[in-house]
Amino acid sequence: MTQGGKLYVEGRDDKWTIVNLLQRHGVDMTTRPLEVCSIDETMEGAAGVEALLEFLPDAVRASLDAPIGFILDIDTELSDRWAAVRARLMSAGLEPPANCPREGYVARLPEYPHPAGVWLMPDCRSDHGTLEDFLQRLIPAEEAELWAHARAATGDAVQIGAEFPSSAVRKAELHCWLAWQRVPGTPFGLALKARFLGHDSPEALALLGWLRRVFDL
Repeated sequence: MTQGGKLYVEGRDDKWTIVNLLQRHGVDMTTRPLEVCSIDETMEGAAGVEALLEFLPDAVRASLDAPIGFILDIDTELSDRWAAVRARLMSAGLEPPANCPREGYVARLPEYPHPAGVWLMPDCRSDHGTLEDFLQRLIPAEEAELWAHARAATGDAVQIGAEFPSSAVRKAELHCWLAWQRVPGTPFGLALKARFLGHDSPEALALLGWLRRVFDL
């Protein structure tokens, strides 16, 4: 197993989602097979996808001794997000394809011994996709009725003045559903650890496959 790789993500929800997903799949994170870092922990004052994009080229070029990976939300049209990622990869010396690979991007700089990779949440293919779309697909089948009720209740809240932006609807729905679990208000990563969420949706297995390719887990 390759030791010491680094995976950079947008925020702490992303970080602990990945850590606990890997542990649910039997990866012992105490042996530090990779370090998962949110951009706000890495760069003071930085936050979100734009900061991670700006960080990407220098981080790839500096990754001489270990694999490196990046997970970003699609958030917008897939083609637009991939174009932004591709431009940064090219400035780092890589030659990514014109379209986002459906299995996630993995490549090596010619003079570097380790891979660099990019995964776009939730599945490298869904326009406007986010971490929350990934997590929604981990809700157990037996929770379908409660999940539908959480979505309806969130919609009702909008009608009576709830002020979260439309871009955060899925996040609001998930937090509503989590508020009704055995431990109300559990954060996303801990919800995976507590098994309120599953771990083996098609998207989760595809992400796991990409992580194994990049980091030799």
